[in-house]
Amino acid sequence: KTEAEEVKKQLEEAGASVEIK
Repeated sequence: KTEAEEVKKQLEEAGASVEIK
């Protein structure tokens, strides 16, 4: 896994958290 993929995953998870709220 590259660092960029890790960052993208974190951003997607953060976005999902915001959508749930």
